[in-house]
Amino acid sequence: MLDVLVGACNHARGLTTALVTLAPGGRLDYHTHPVGEAITVLSGTLTMGVEGREYTLGPLDNVAVPQGLAHSTWNAGDVPVVMHAALASENPRRDFVAAPTERRAMPVESTGVSGRERCTRFATAARHAAGPGTQFIDHYHEARVPGIGMSGGYGLFEKGGRLPAHFHDFDESICIIDGTAICVVEGRRHTLSGNATALQPRGRVHYFVNECATPMAMLWVYAGPSPDRIVVDECCATAEGNPWKDSPPS
Repeated sequence: MLDVLVGACNHARGLTTALVTLAPGGRLDYHTHPVGEAITVLSGTLTMGVEGREYTLGPLDNVAVPQGLAHSTWNAGDVPVVMHAALASENPRRDFVAAPTERRAMPVESTGVSGRERCTRFATAARHAAGPGTQFIDHYHEARVPGIGMSGGYGLFEKGGRLPAHFHDFDESICIIDGTAICVVEGRRHTLSGNATALQPRGRVHYFVNECATPMAMLWVYAGPSPDRIVVDECCATAEGNPWKDSPPS
């Protein structure tokens, strides 16, 4: 089952994100895309094959695959798998190809193959702060996965955790996978939870904050090859200080 979150359906540019559910025994055969793709497991255990290299992925593990690389996903377990998929196009295409004749189970400590796919294990991934009370993991960007054409990762917000007011020179998808987030966009407040996803168009000043006592977590994807943001004064995220109020960004 495919549930599109961001894409051509809501006028995103250079980006599609979706939730995909695989029933036990479900499989998506080997295929390629002319753009990069990234898969993050939300629940269950997923097997992902890339050119015959097979990764067993648990919750919040990620594999990023550059354009043109043959890959497949399947559920060998007895419970459904839910995953978050991101592709670097608002109208992604796939072409099915023959499965590799050679298969190899990759060790759990493997981070992928240099110049090919990258695997990020949630348990061992490096973390950094993107704002007070936050921990962020970078899953992929062009410097790590050449040909991925986008950037993205995971963010955890403790009580009171927040980002500074900022904007991007590309569209962004933010899926709230745990807890409840407040998304402020130029003075407008949106409450998001339960995999609700915000599309932030290019140029919109925004930030996220966790006003709850329990942690909040998100998966973020940029329609740009590096995770760049332009931090601005806090007043720019208000209706009165919105720098685009007289000429909205395109």
